[in-house]
Amino acid sequence: MTTHTRPSRDDGTGAPAERRDPRLDRSRTALLDAAAALLSESGIRGVTIEAVTSRSGVARSTLYRHFPNSGELLAAAFQQLLPPIPAPPEGGTPRDRLLGLVLDQAQQIEHAPTTAAAIWLATSGLSAELPADPVERTQFAVLRQRIIDRYRKPFDAVLRDCLGGVPRVTAGDIDLAAAQLIGPLLFNTMIVKRPNDREFCTRLVDDFLTVHGSPTI
Repeated sequence: MTTHTRPSRDDGTGAPAERRDPRLDRSRTALLDAAAALLSESGIRGVTIEAVTSRSGVARSTLYRHFPNSGELLAAAFQQLLPPIPAPPEGGTPRDRLLGLVLDQAQQIEHAPTTAAAIWLATSGLSAELPADPVERTQFAVLRQRIIDRYRKPFDAVLRDCLGGVPRVTAGDIDLAAAQLIGPLLFNTMIVKRPNDREFCTRLVDDFLTVHGSPTI
């Protein structure tokens, strides 16, 4: 007789799902809730190990079972507040794909403008909240790369197509292009309180492509 064994699932703590202590799920949820609240209230610098453990009531040793350092905790808090935008489907024109990303980003900014601003500042390396401690700066660099991987990659691929292809497009070109598209969305929401509706987003994309786009688009 053949015996079938249910495959175990790992939740990131190293414990198979069917044998996992439910207290680990509760402690992870409490930590993420605390970190997300601190991120919303105080920005990146507010999400310290001490602040998160104090607010959540979870011991430091338990925190480190879930998150090896503050950078990993911050990355998870960002994702809790603002899930990454999925990459647009293949097959459309670069303009259509870029417009879809800008429209999705406009909705994210409307939902959580402060968090979206922090994400884009971090991905552009423009955040003024750089820690002085060398170890913390290294962790911040790791965090920045995690944020880029989760939030910037869909834009990077489409912007390369819009700007004419990989050979002549530098990382600096991509940073500038992203700033030119995302900056007005943040300005609308956070400064002048104007909606980023489809008409505005379409004009933003078309104006950008008129100046910077590849002639083949």
